[in-house]
Amino acid sequence: MDSKKNATLITLIMCSIFFLPFHSTGYCAEKINFAVIFLGGPDTGEEGEKIISQFMASLTKLTGMKKDSLQGKYFNDITDAKTCIKQNKNTYIMGSLGFYLANKKAMNLSPLAVVKIGGNDKEQYNLIVKKGSYKSLKQLKGKILAGNVLYEDTKFINKVIFDNKIDITKHFQLKPSSRPLSAVRKLTSGQFDAVLLNNMQYNSLKNLDVFSKIDVIYQSPKMPALGLMMTNTKTNNAAKDKIVNAVTKMCDQADTKEACKNFGIDGFSKLEAETLKNEITKYEGSK
Repeated sequence: MDSKKNATLITLIMCSIFFLPFHSTGYCAEKINFAVIFLGGPDTGEEGEKIISQFMASLTKLTGMKKDSLQGKYFNDITDAKTCIKQNKNTYIMGSLGFYLANKKAMNLSPLAVVKIGGNDKEQYNLIVKKGSYKSLKQLKGKILAGNVLYEDTKFINKVIFDNKIDITKHFQLKPSSRPLSAVRKLTSGQFDAVLLNNMQYNSLKNLDVFSKIDVIYQSPKMPALGLMMTNTKTNNAAKDKIVNAVTKMCDQADTKEACKNFGIDGFSKLEAETLKNEITKYEGSK
């Protein structure tokens, strides 16, 4: 798996559901909007558009909603994503737990579903180093940390991923990188000292030659793998049951099952807001 293919794979795992590019400034109409957010990720390209179109068709069929009542866009930049969501109040968002916690209050977000990958609906982050190079977080003080996870909200990384043990802005030299596999190869060649990976990224290394060249020196607490949320509006609430039911059924449909399988997605399951209580407490805590 080369870095370009890996980047495309990661993007599509995060956003391979029912999203098409914007084509006009008419996006602000009273429609239901979708925003796919993968910070630091690449464009989806032709392959991504094909998969996305396939999911859009499935969504339309499963919800019974008209195709022209749904529209959306993929974002790899947080500023663009936040601007668009603020302009379009009826928005469903495919994004991470970090995005949810950072914008929950300002955007009035409600969590809806977790994504299941490899039979697991929990997220966990792994801090990896070149085998034999370092043994602890303390030894990495002042060293170079890379990975596309670094595009996430810094407060989320500090308080939830690192469980308030360190402040990454003071502990590391940060090198956000959009291609995780490339960052790992630079790690094994000595250009980076550590790379922070999510579960899917870490598991994708297990069948590659680089896996034998790395050590994990820190694992975050496990947390729900939040995948779908919405802005809490009257229009969104009216459509919520249809949308959530459709999303949780998509990967069992004949026309989309294979696409889910190809990109490592087992499916989605409904999430109750109370499930995130521990992460919310950590994020909003004073320490």
